[in-house]
Amino acid sequence: MASSVKPNVTTPAAAPEAEHPVVDWMEKNKKLLTYAGVAVGVIAVGTWLFIETGRRKESAASDALDQARSALESGNLPAASGAFQRVATSYSGTDAAYQAELGLNEVRLASGQVQLAVDELRKFADRGPPAFYASGAWAMMGGALENLKKFDEAAKAYTRAADLAVEEYRRVDALIGVARAGRLAGKEKEAIDVLRGVVSKFGKDVPGVAEAKVRLAELTKGAM
Repeated sequence: MASSVKPNVTTPAAAPEAEHPVVDWMEKNKKLLTYAGVAVGVIAVGTWLFIETGRRKESAASDALDQARSALESGNLPAASGAFQRVATSYSGTDAAYQAELGLNEVRLASGQVQLAVDELRKFADRGPPAFYASGAWAMMGGALENLKKFDEAAKAYTRAADLAVEEYRRVDALIGVARAGRLAGKEKEAIDVLRGVVSKFGKDVPGVAEAKVRLAELTKGAM
């Protein structure tokens, strides 16, 4: 019997593993990734320092503001003026600085520097502070203009305060100022319309609405 010849079969070489593009890129860019990691760490630390510095600044500003208010409440107007000025300039951009600028104008009004207060409050409001502080500035300006007997201007200032007010009670208070200044300017009908608007648009539990009803009754002889 003839012997059979087995074919010489060569085992095929194993196919090379497919390269993973992400792994390959990382291998080639180890140094770049290291730098990127360091950069992220620096940014994280920098962000923390920025936040922490901001907190400390706000805390220091608040303490300085408390000292200024204490001087004002004790009647030491020169000391209060200097303290408010330092807070406003040293901590510019913080809530305490905005409050200090308003406090400084309280001192001016208490010192009889009414026109100066009006001028400075207008500058402050024109710089575009947050609405809460802008509304307060316009309301304070309205009161100062009333003292100067500039009732038409006072009504306009109170109107701006009402437009910017973020709380209902402050809006009501400003609108009562509009009505009062309008009445003093001889515009009784406009004053009545403003008070009727307050009574009809705001809930009876909002501070100031009860006063608006009393003022409206006075002007309309009870007709409302």
